[in-house]
Amino acid sequence: MDESATKTGGVREQRRERTRRDLTRYARRLTVERGLSGFTVEELCELVGVSRRTFFNYFHSKDDAVVGHRDDTLDEQALTDFVNARPSGCSGISPTLLDDLVALAIASIPFDDDPGDDEPNPDLIVEREPQLLPKFIREGAELERTLTGVIAVREGIEPDDPRAAMAVQLIGTLVRRSATVYFSPGNTTPFSALLVESLAAARAVFTPAPEGTA
Repeated sequence: MDESATKTGGVREQRRERTRRDLTRYARRLTVERGLSGFTVEELCELVGVSRRTFFNYFHSKDDAVVGHRDDTLDEQALTDFVNARPSGCSGISPTLLDDLVALAIASIPFDDDPGDDEPNPDLIVEREPQLLPKFIREGAELERTLTGVIAVREGIEPDDPRAAMAVQLIGTLVRRSATVYFSPGNTTPFSALLVESLAAARAVFTPAPEGTA
């Protein structure tokens, strides 16, 4: 395959990923505003600028569009960068693992830098439509399994190594804490900065400074 064909395929895939994410973002926004029964697939497609046929190429139902899919949660390029970011020459768990996981989360989670934007709060989606919670939980569990496997490959450890699972659980906790602050009334701090701050706070807990030091 020549270089131009590779670039064309890459652009096409980026467009597909953007369409999937836009469908999920607008589906979530409409769900918060009106509830699942308060809008149609046609209305959603009109907002995104795609056809009904295109919608069903990505999702089976409005529920699926709202929940999204784990394949859309991890940005493909960011995932590649994460795997390649492991420092050469180190053995065991790399010292940059958590920092690189934070970078992966920032690149993959579609929160804009402006806390005043209209990104829908996931908690409000579940509050409005509680029956979606099991689907969110299932997709979250699948995402955790996927990320655990990626970490194991990057770090050269077994897939069932508890350190890989612990890293995933920790980054998930940091993301949830940062998202809670991000969506809180009056917040002006970007999600990316909140996530970096959360990691620093976790490190301070696990490795407290000696008594008497700043």
